[in-house]
Amino acid sequence: MSYVSEKEAILKTSVYPQTKKQDFEDFWQRAVAELRSSPLSITRERLKTPYDRTFLTDRLTYTTHDETQVVAFFSWPVSAKGKVPCVVWFHGGNSRKAIHPEVMATGAACLAIDVRSQCGETIDRACYRSGDLNGGLMTCGILDPENHYLRNIYLDAVRAVDCAAELREVDPERIVTFGGSQGGALSIAASALSGKSRKCYTFVTSYCCLSRRAELGSGIFKSVHDYLELYPANTDQALDTLTYFDIINLVSLLKVPASFALGLLDGICLPEFVYSAYTHAACEKDISLHPFTPHTTPEAYKERVLFEIAAL
Repeated sequence: MSYVSEKEAILKTSVYPQTKKQDFEDFWQRAVAELRSSPLSITRERLKTPYDRTFLTDRLTYTTHDETQVVAFFSWPVSAKGKVPCVVWFHGGNSRKAIHPEVMATGAACLAIDVRSQCGETIDRACYRSGDLNGGLMTCGILDPENHYLRNIYLDAVRAVDCAAELREVDPERIVTFGGSQGGALSIAASALSGKSRKCYTFVTSYCCLSRRAELGSGIFKSVHDYLELYPANTDQALDTLTYFDIINLVSLLKVPASFALGLLDGICLPEFVYSAYTHAACEKDISLHPFTPHTTPEAYKERVLFEIAAL
């Protein structure tokens, strides 16, 4: 048995069970209906970039469910004849949107958003009614799933796919979602909830096994760990809230093919967390395990994805 096969055999014995509440699907149906009851209100402004001879880029905004204006870069090849495929690209935690020339080099367009309240331009208009609002984003609205930060960014991700489908340069039948870490979670949310994505690409996926991440205090969930240490009476209510956003539950709603990748040395989004999400996905799926890879982009996986995008 190969090294990777041995590691996968161990992961198969370490799968975390789903924690879905009875109203899980209804919760998300209502949330998406609320989202789509408000206008997209897309705006576009041309940017000058060093790449203008090969692809053009607009600074784009769209409006989401709570009147937050999400800011994005939208780029498409100058040489395009007719509508092109589009990659909706979600960045990792505490980062920001970027231009991705490698996508346009495949002949596709790319829509890359700024996740609200992180390092980019998207300003969060939500009013959070619980949590340590100075202590970290994952505690914002921690006592009410209808008010939690993750509900908002998952819906912003769905709206990004809605936006891409409306752009005149984009073939709405050839939209895919892509992201790593936080971006991997948003890629799953966008593909699972939008009904408009052709395929989901997700690697070193975050927001899996959230109660365990809160216990460990790993990465961005240290804020939840610290909050519950201060307010132990809120433990059950807070952990119940997180079940609505746990990717090991949300993958049940994926209806399109999904491609996962994990790093076997990832110390933040642990391999068993990502493998649990992969296991619970009921759609057509594949997973690649990358030995000696920490919490970063597996380059071999990214190259394979770019080949697939070029063939769309």
